[in-house]
Amino acid sequence: MILTYRFGVIGSAFKGLGRALIGNPAAERDRLVEHLLGFARAIRSERPAEASAIIEREPDPMFKHLGRQVLQQTHAEEVELDALVIGRRELSTFQNGERVFGSLGDFAPAMGMIGTVIGLIQLLANMRDFEKLGPGMAIALLTTFYGLLLAHLLYLPLARLIGQRRLQRAENLNLVVDAMLKIARRRPLHELQQLLSEGRQAALTPVEPSRRSA
Repeated sequence: MILTYRFGVIGSAFKGLGRALIGNPAAERDRLVEHLLGFARAIRSERPAEASAIIEREPDPMFKHLGRQVLQQTHAEEVELDALVIGRRELSTFQNGERVFGSLGDFAPAMGMIGTVIGLIQLLANMRDFEKLGPGMAIALLTTFYGLLLAHLLYLPLARLIGQRRLQRAENLNLVVDAMLKIARRRPLHELQQLLSEGRQAALTPVEPSRRSA
């Protein structure tokens, strides 16, 4: 099954898994809100050195890229186009992770059934030798059990976790993009504060990933 995916997709899937296991979307959201507010105040007060320092402190790649564009007074339309490209590229790692681990979860029970068939063949081949009936029966039962175990305790939970992290990361990316566009368009500071306040409240709402597409 896994050979149906290109090596690049498989590598991207494991990268998405690593980010899902290590990342903390809530802490990321709080940090982004703080830095976006500080960046906006620095831009409005025409303090480019302070704005540049905030960009350097913030590890988020979307924040860094768009922040540099805003600092260089790039047109908001160009900022928005770049954000779209970066966002799609980043979220693709999570999408690949969902697909690969979801497929593994679907396929693991089938692999268990193949082992069951092999075990039954051994069982039937040794019907006259009662001492060999036990191992054949054990193989038939254990392979089915291990296939179901891998699917429901490893692969499918990992696919759901990656899907949840994808949605949470998408929310954080949208927050950065919307905030940077307001800063680029020199919108009033209270509009940005309202946006960030709503974004922080949204982070408190549990996010459920949609059902994985076939």
